[in-house]
Amino acid sequence: MNRLLKRPSVPTVIATLALVFAMAGVAPAAKRMITGKDIAKNAVTTTHIKDHTLKAADFAPGVLKTGVGPAGPAGAPGAKGATGAQGAAGDSGAPGENGLDGAPGADGADGAPGADGANGQGPAYVHTFTSPIGVTTSAADVAALGGTTALTLGAYVATVSGHVSAASTTVLTCYLKVGNGLTLQSDPFTTAIPAGGGANLSFSWARMVPSGTVTLNCVGDHAATIDQLVLTAIQATTLITNA
Repeated sequence: MNRLLKRPSVPTVIATLALVFAMAGVAPAAKRMITGKDIAKNAVTTTHIKDHTLKAADFAPGVLKTGVGPAGPAGAPGAKGATGAQGAAGDSGAPGENGLDGAPGADGADGAPGADGANGQGPAYVHTFTSPIGVTTSAADVAALGGTTALTLGAYVATVSGHVSAASTTVLTCYLKVGNGLTLQSDPFTTAIPAGGGANLSFSWARMVPSGTVTLNCVGDHAATIDQLVLTAIQATTLITNA
């Protein structure tokens, strides 16, 4: 008992106080966080880090490389999208080659007969004289169209065409007559024939003829010969004089 009540020594008191103060300083030190300043460079390696504890955000940009993993299973088809707007018209294509000709079609049915046309030009009468015809110094009918050929009522153009000759210098005077009584006659026309030579005989006359024939009447101041002669009478639909 006396031993327990014995006053402690000075070293014991100092040691006790030092222990108390030391223990009082441990708590504040334990509460302070360790920062990067407290760790030496390259002191922490992969062996000091627990596996699968770091995240992508813990690494600087560009450190982690993006990998390509195996393709996943195909997803279910999506819903049909809305119909898009009609596109612009494309350029015209090049023309195609011509096709082959088709087979000829069957003949069509005959059409109905057409209406009668307007009356055209009437008949034409022609008489060619092959034998020489003598002309004297007395007026006489020397040739007739077709002899007794009768012209029907209508407008006609009568024509004289031929060749005449004479031994002496001769002037031949002729005219045409038409009608049953031969009362209608043209103006006279003349043809000059040199001595021992010949000349062309040519004349035409348009006239409305009631009926009858065409006759040529001639006379010469000397005897002459009509070597060739053609008389014609052509009926016309319309006769326009002095046109």
